[in-house]
Amino acid sequence: MSRIANLAASSTLIFMAILLVLSRIPLQGFVPPILLVIVSALLVTIIVRVIDGPKPSIIAFSAIFGFCLILAAWGFTTIVFYPSGHDGFAYHLTAIWDLAAGWNPILSPHNNIWVDSYPTGYWALEGFIVSTTGLPLSGQSLIVGLMVVLAVQAYAFFFERVGPLLPSHQNIISLFFAALVVCNPAVVTQVQTHYVDAPLYLFGTSLLLLLIADMHRKSWVSRWAAVSCIILAINTKTSALYFTPLIIFGGFIVEIYLGNRESAFIKRIFDWIRSKGILYAVAGIFAILIVGYRPYVTNILDHETLLYPNSDRIMDENTPVNVQNPMPSPLKFLYGVFARTEHNRYGIPTEAPIHLKIPGTFELREFIAPDFDTRRGGFGPLFSLALIGSFLVYLIGRMAIARGASTPATREGDGIAILGLILLGITAFFPEPWWARYVPFLWLTPILFVVSTLFFVPSIRKTSNFLAIVIAVTLLSLIGCVLSGALGSARQHIKTYERFASLEQMKSAPVVELFEIQDVRVFSDFQSKSQSDADTVYAEILRNQGINTVIAGEFDPEKCSNSGYFFGGVQWCIPKAEGSTSQNE
Repeated sequence: MSRIANLAASSTLIFMAILLVLSRIPLQGFVPPILLVIVSALLVTIIVRVIDGPKPSIIAFSAIFGFCLILAAWGFTTIVFYPSGHDGFAYHLTAIWDLAAGWNPILSPHNNIWVDSYPTGYWALEGFIVSTTGLPLSGQSLIVGLMVVLAVQAYAFFFERVGPLLPSHQNIISLFFAALVVCNPAVVTQVQTHYVDAPLYLFGTSLLLLLIADMHRKSWVSRWAAVSCIILAINTKTSALYFTPLIIFGGFIVEIYLGNRESAFIKRIFDWIRSKGILYAVAGIFAILIVGYRPYVTNILDHETLLYPNSDRIMDENTPVNVQNPMPSPLKFLYGVFARTEHNRYGIPTEAPIHLKIPGTFELREFIAPDFDTRRGGFGPLFSLALIGSFLVYLIGRMAIARGASTPATREGDGIAILGLILLGITAFFPEPWWARYVPFLWLTPILFVVSTLFFVPSIRKTSNFLAIVIAVTLLSLIGCVLSGALGSARQHIKTYERFASLEQMKSAPVVELFEIQDVRVFSDFQSKSQSDADTVYAEILRNQGINTVIAGEFDPEKCSNSGYFFGGVQWCIPKAEGSTSQNE
């Protein structure tokens, strides 16, 4: 079962990477997107057949077909719902629609500064969904598809590695931990959005699980799936340049730790470099220089910097006052972990300070506070308790077996704990670790510490009852965070639905005027003059609903019979008829 699940997940990841690479070849206008999808699926089937044989190739093709069905089903089922979020309307949808229409980032720049300067790989995959379904907003279904892929992969991992430790509950334990891994609040709150933090987490976590799986069962399909994750992650978000190599480094450290002790330490290192390290390095270089030519190479050519615009300028006026520079990153990290869960969009100014609290304490309003962009306590109101509890769990378990002989099981538990510690470390030293969606891999640390302790259970006697209590508290805290993310996500989507309900009254209006609220920060260059395309994006969305729109200049509510606000900094106005009264929102 676990082998089939791993094969299905790996095949789907390879399929997406091949599709992304094919999208960079200048075939637009000659080859319909659906043909590239079919070619990618067939290439994966052939690859798996060559590596593993005919039966696995059938599983691979079936997995890809099922993945595509999930995307299509979600896109058509949620057709009446509009996405939440600001950035999606400002530049994500512009990129997706232009890529779906045939824009090739390698051949030409983009007028939107963010589209021109940020990775476009994930948007390209969304563009294939839009072009094949004909639904302009269906690209957001890709997050759901990736969640299913990671769920299958995580279930296989826990069933194979952790399930045998608790054989009477193997399926339940595996399903529980797989769900916990997938339901990162940063992911749950970005369902039905076009944000790329959740996809980065999903690709990165898939990479991590593939690295672990490859330590125990050598598989070229899994290894090429890891290569695919590298290509996909680096072309999803620029912070992948930081996280991806460090995740691979974590896998390297654990594999050396778990390796054959009879082999010399230096030999183990060089064996890893020869068998995997060179492949992963080449994949990273290919992902940056070829697939990610725009923005990584073009940013250097056009602006003499790898990352553009400058991150300090981006974060200016975008950060709570008590985590602003020059505060060191580890201290910002502590503010992020011990923060009260709340968001600036609901009565709290962006620059308002983060409020710290005692771990384990909470207010009921924290359970509905999270949304796609939560800037204070974004992992949920009980995350600090979960993190502390997981440390305590591992410490108790490790101390209980400290005098016993090391076994393969205890060493594997330590290896998983090392991964959790590495993820903690790379989070603490990330430039902005207070913002949960910027550091989504921290969610895995308490899970990995708890899982690592399960490998010690057969050797623990006296502390088993107390350890069970601490594990229960830790897991319940994580479940509370998932609940918080789910409730917050539900609230934000209800609000979004209510906001777009105004489209019904717009349909009876002769014209609707759209006004873009100008950002106080201005970013542009010699070829990219737009910083936000939200007004034209809304004009297209409203046009598809049969609403006539005009992009206007200065907003004046006194001239409107009705008006309101859309995500992405756009105000709308139905102009007054002669003698009418205003009913502004």
